[in-house]
Amino acid sequence: MFGLRLGFDDPRYLLLLAIVPLVVAIAYRRLAPLGRVRRWVALGVRVSVMTGVILALAGVQLVWVTDRVTVVYLLDQSDSIPAPVRRQMLDFATAAARQHRDQAREDRVGMIVFGREAAVEIPPLDSDLPPLRRLDGNLGRTDATNLEAALKLAQATMPEDSRRRIVIISDGNETVGDARTAIARLSESGIGVDVLPVPLTATSEVVVEKIDLPTDVRQGQMIDARVVISNETAPGRTDPVTGRLSVTRAFGGQTELLLDQPIELLPGKNVLPLRHQINEAAPYTYEAKFIPDFPEDDAIPQNNTATGYSYARGQGRVLVIRPAGASGSPTGDDRMLTALRQAEIETVVQTTDSLFGSIAELQAYDAVILDGVPRTVGDAADSILGFTDEQIEILVRNTQQLGCGLLMTGGPEAFGAGGWTGTKLEEAMPVDFQIKSLKVNSVGALQLVLDTSGSMHGESITLCKAAAIGAVRQLQPSDYIGVMTFDSVPHEIVPLQRVGKRTHIIPRISRITADGGTDLFPAMEKAFLSLRKADAATKHMIILTDGQTPPNRFQELTTRIREAGITVTGVAVGPHADVQLMSQIAGIGGGKVYHVTSPKAIPKILMREARRVSRGLIHEDSSGFVPEITYPHVVLSGLGSSPPPLTGFVMTTPKSNPLVQTVLTAPVPAGQINPLLSVWQYGLGRSAVLTTDSGERWATDWLAWPGYEKFFEQLVRWLMRPTGDTGNFSIATQVRDGEVQVIVTALDPSDEFLNFLSMNASVLDPDLKPVPLSIRQTAPGRYVGSFPADAAGNYFVNVLPQPGAAPLTTGVTVSYSAEYRLRATDVGLLSTLAESRPRGGEPGQVLDPLSGDDPTAAAGRSDPFRGGLANARSIRDVWPWAVLAACWLFLADVFVRRVSIGMGWVSTAWGTLRGRRPDDNQVTLRLDSLHETKRRLADSIQRKQAESRYEPSGDAGRDPQRSAAASAGNSVSGPSGDAFGPPAANGSASASNGGIAAEPEDRLSYTERLLEAKRRGNRPK
Repeated sequence: MFGLRLGFDDPRYLLLLAIVPLVVAIAYRRLAPLGRVRRWVALGVRVSVMTGVILALAGVQLVWVTDRVTVVYLLDQSDSIPAPVRRQMLDFATAAARQHRDQAREDRVGMIVFGREAAVEIPPLDSDLPPLRRLDGNLGRTDATNLEAALKLAQATMPEDSRRRIVIISDGNETVGDARTAIARLSESGIGVDVLPVPLTATSEVVVEKIDLPTDVRQGQMIDARVVISNETAPGRTDPVTGRLSVTRAFGGQTELLLDQPIELLPGKNVLPLRHQINEAAPYTYEAKFIPDFPEDDAIPQNNTATGYSYARGQGRVLVIRPAGASGSPTGDDRMLTALRQAEIETVVQTTDSLFGSIAELQAYDAVILDGVPRTVGDAADSILGFTDEQIEILVRNTQQLGCGLLMTGGPEAFGAGGWTGTKLEEAMPVDFQIKSLKVNSVGALQLVLDTSGSMHGESITLCKAAAIGAVRQLQPSDYIGVMTFDSVPHEIVPLQRVGKRTHIIPRISRITADGGTDLFPAMEKAFLSLRKADAATKHMIILTDGQTPPNRFQELTTRIREAGITVTGVAVGPHADVQLMSQIAGIGGGKVYHVTSPKAIPKILMREARRVSRGLIHEDSSGFVPEITYPHVVLSGLGSSPPPLTGFVMTTPKSNPLVQTVLTAPVPAGQINPLLSVWQYGLGRSAVLTTDSGERWATDWLAWPGYEKFFEQLVRWLMRPTGDTGNFSIATQVRDGEVQVIVTALDPSDEFLNFLSMNASVLDPDLKPVPLSIRQTAPGRYVGSFPADAAGNYFVNVLPQPGAAPLTTGVTVSYSAEYRLRATDVGLLSTLAESRPRGGEPGQVLDPLSGDDPTAAAGRSDPFRGGLANARSIRDVWPWAVLAACWLFLADVFVRRVSIGMGWVSTAWGTLRGRRPDDNQVTLRLDSLHETKRRLADSIQRKQAESRYEPSGDAGRDPQRSAAASAGNSVSGPSGDAFGPPAANGSASASNGGIAAEPEDRLSYTERLLEAKRRGNRPK
């Protein structure tokens, strides 16, 4: 039911209504001339104007009050709720809405499902819930219970023009968020909460809780590990649970089986010892897995696996990564590796065909060297290998967050010439791989000719666009790029132009779509005509197609392209591509041909081929040049002599950052800074670039340099993660309630507590995302911090206890979410939520637990659409309308007072409508009256004109001399002998001596009369 009433934002202004009677009393006397009717009409309008203005000042509002109820059901769909129980929850909500919703009152009902996140399954509608068989909400992950998110979403979803109630159907075991903080906001908003507990069936359950390992051990140490397994049996069961336990450990890309045997688990906790030896200095990841002999003995299989992490320390270790097939393989012994090993720095060589797979593998190394490595290597389509985006991210995070050193050395396929431009790795280096100097004229031009016919739809066109964007990012800003697509006709997506900042190019490529036929020749010819005009030292064209194209003069066109100094590479995708044509084009065009069966190889091929136009980044001088020392860094201390001449390097640009230190530069090309050795601090680690090689091609003279070994030793040691004795600092971790607690104990050499330390810490989650961690002192010598661990996997913690100290590094493994731990229903939390009192209402109810009985019968025992909540109000401001009405009424007030409207026409019109004919005598009288009125009006106008017209006297306007003569004549010969003779008729005078008569006034002009009047006015009195 609805109720409508007025409300006011500031009712104090209503006191102004007291002056309305006074205004009426004053106006009543002043408006008396208007007559009785007009006076009362004017008074009514004036009072309305004043009332409207006063109501607007008071902020008048319309308030709708309703007792309509909106109910939203929150259904827990996390993994702790068995599937049959979820079905009962849905049936309960549907039945309750059907039985209790008041259709006449237009009650609303909706549904929200939640796990780790919450989603709206059915928005609040004034109809019953449909009989759903399953839920289609996009829940996302269900490995957690987030009641807080569900409550917030329900509040945001429910309309405010009704009374509101939430019904929670859950086991109450929240693992993410805090529902108690959300319930306070709901109560303040007047939202009531009912809860329906979901009982968890007591069944047998086996939980592999953890692998207990020392976090920091030494190489060759014998350690005792323990596997902790809980057997939570059903009530009344005493026999053990049988199954098989296997334990493995992984290190250095290898997996080793430590244990695989049958076991019996007694009720309660079972601790199984595992004694073994650590033979290599490396990070170790352990995994323990239990498989029951009978599936009914284990209700939740997700908690049958636990993982652990331990790190075995050794001497300083460095990982050297080189291209596959290059010298310096794991059994090789080149000069740089020899120098490092002689300095007692252990080196491990990896090639690009056997790269690391996780950040845990890199924790065994204190520095990583990319020795002349391109991003992609290989010539054939099936042999192209390289760094994935994930592996690049691992390298960067390992340096920035965990303090590992990172060094890149030069070579013909390194830095920008190796396809590293635009990657995350470039961000971690002290130089940019792009050349920003306008004095560098080695410019390349790349033209992409891509098949976008209908057969390239789906994954093919998506990967093709991604590959084209990746190729664009590898180019320098001064390079040229053009993108031509073709189906039945060519389409110039990106006309050949400078790469610049790429912001205008990448969106165009992203909008490419696939449709139509296949005709390569027009697009290839058009691309050639555009590319040959480019002023570039290197010009390259890449053609990609997945089908057959009509025959044409491809041989002739390719010959013309090659003669213009342009190389052509052909990429045939799929089984239906014209491999023979692509081979012919690539053979004549001086490029390569690739035949791939899967479009997933396209990005690596295009990125490798795009490097052809980056060869201009290499500066070579056969006569050699001597490096210049521009910064006295510790890396160069004690070398005995300056570095020998070099014959080449890869050009880069120093970053504009005060942390960058450019130690060595090349004097050529002149007029710009050419870094040879640059270093900087990047996060918790250090990174450096040596843009020349280590002696294979450009630094051959360095091999005979006495300072060679010491140079590389000092450079690598400066980069390495600080190692050695951590003093009296120790670090420990524990996982509890979805959080990892980090505990650091600090003692001085005398075993006294170290207090007031400012510790820096960093954490990487399993997705290599940084997690904030703040360490604070909580007791003498004790420092504690915590961070959320809501995802299963390995977390890496790095703590720097104080400046100059070795970092404390450890790993934490979260095997599975707390959702998979068998727990009882949290009735306490659910009761707390229901007991909250909404503003203006009554507390909610705790319904009978949802058991195995009929959900329809259970739904009838409680009415969620009942009262007990404050009526909802909907307010709308109407004071602007009051102002508008007052303005119109003010105009009406003026009209009533100024305009008199006769009402005689009303009776006449009424008589006409009744058919009464007018009387002829009355018509005649009316006409006579009109004539008389007209005559009186005309007389009145004539009188007013006569009164306002000026009539001069008799002598006005005459000539003075003539007037004087006339006066003299009259005085001499007047017949009566008087001084003045009598006036003549018509206002004139006559002279007896024949003489002169005065001119009549009627003959004077209007102007003459005005002049005469002026003279008379100026005459002295």
